[in-house]
Amino acid sequence: MVLTLITISFGVGEFFSTIFLILFILSFCAYLYRISKYEKYKKSKLAISCLSIILTLHLVVFPFLYTLMLKNNPDSFEFKTAIHDNRKQLVLNEWIDDSKNIPYEIKYLENIKFSNYTILSRQLKELKQLTFTKNNIIHSDFDFNIPGRNFKASIYIFDKKGVLKKKLIKIGSQDELDSTKFGNVINEDIHYLKNELQYYKVKKVELDRNNFWTFATLLPYSISSIFTGNMSPLTPMANIFYTFHYLIIYCIGIGIFLHFLIRNLELIIRTRKP
Repeated sequence: MVLTLITISFGVGEFFSTIFLILFILSFCAYLYRISKYEKYKKSKLAISCLSIILTLHLVVFPFLYTLMLKNNPDSFEFKTAIHDNRKQLVLNEWIDDSKNIPYEIKYLENIKFSNYTILSRQLKELKQLTFTKNNIIHSDFDFNIPGRNFKASIYIFDKKGVLKKKLIKIGSQDELDSTKFGNVINEDIHYLKNELQYYKVKKVELDRNNFWTFATLLPYSISSIFTGNMSPLTPMANIFYTFHYLIIYCIGIGIFLHFLIRNLELIIRTRKP
């Protein structure tokens, strides 16, 4: 299940936002189903139960399936041109904004590593006092007063004029921080940035394949397509699920609507009786 959620998301942030959105919708549907059991809703028990089921299917199950289909085959559905192009451009702009500085950050860290090679083997605790190298001034600061959390070491890198150029963070136990070497911190940051850059390269490949839909971004179009035709199925599998989806929506939805309509008419008739 977790792997599936990761599949329909881009990155950690979207992974957690997808989980939150799904759980929020499911909680609301579960609440509706629960209140259908209350005595005061006895006459509308079936209608409210069906409403909770239809909302679960319409807002979670089918959008989830459609997102998986689009991830597997971006041509499973056709979207109105404006929707498709605008969404793709938005994702492209986000990708460019998030990734454009990473190569420069990697190069800058590599330069720091090269120009301060004489102190790469020093432990962070040895850098508590200002350390002067050919091009930089290095200083480390430790925070061991964080209740219930790992300790933190901050490594400040200044230029010769004393202007802060880079700040590195290392989290760990006190013993771990004391024994960590300056060069290891730089290497860890370079490794992290290279992984980030690789992630964005993979994301760009997905974008070139028109694979840019996530559960959260697809949901509004999946919900409204019954009225707007914003998305249309193209593949046989997509057609089957799409048809089944809207047969359920129409059949159960009309039944729920008629139930509450009849209930309201009965109430109006009762109130008008002499």
